[in-house]
Amino acid sequence: MLVRHRMQTDPITIRKNDSLRLAADMLKEKRIRTLPVVDGRKLVGVVTDRDVRQAQASSATSLEVRELYYLLEKIRVEDIMTKNVITVTPDTTIEDSAKLLHDKMIGGLPVVDEKGELEGVITETDVLEVLLEVLGMSEESDRMEVILDDKPGQLAEVTKIIKGHNVNILSVVTTKGPSKGKRACVLRLKTTELGDIKKELGGAGFEVI
Repeated sequence: MLVRHRMQTDPITIRKNDSLRLAADMLKEKRIRTLPVVDGRKLVGVVTDRDVRQAQASSATSLEVRELYYLLEKIRVEDIMTKNVITVTPDTTIEDSAKLLHDKMIGGLPVVDEKGELEGVITETDVLEVLLEVLGMSEESDRMEVILDDKPGQLAEVTKIIKGHNVNILSVVTTKGPSKGKRACVLRLKTTELGDIKKELGGAGFEVI
């Protein structure tokens, strides 16, 4: 799945000459964590709620409220924004976007075209929604975890048994097993009656959690 299919195509933005106070107000009112900074349609930076908090804190020492508001109106977004922005393109995969969000510990990624123009934004929430869909959480279902030997054919044996019970598999995810040479396979099945399937898998030598 590509970013273009899941990104927010009409993101809230701010201009580099806008004030810090406006940025703070927008982040609060819209309940967002990141504002792309644009010059026309070209992405020139991002400003985050953390950037704003840090700027406000450094400006607040020994100032009265009226003086602080005046100063926040004077500080421009371009004075505090991040200019070297981590971005993705509409054709970046959701998986690569999720890895970037995780590795860089950020809440959102601007989506830009080959000209550097802003096309949209993809956030942690957008990626989480995809994950829930991939895991089959949108339908009535139940899950089970099967421990497999890390060798070819194991998953095929499991799915063959499930097929024998005329049950659809909504999702399959594998990850590291409890010990070396093992894989944990999490299956979400379109049924809430797993007893007979688990029993047959156990009889075939599989450990079912």
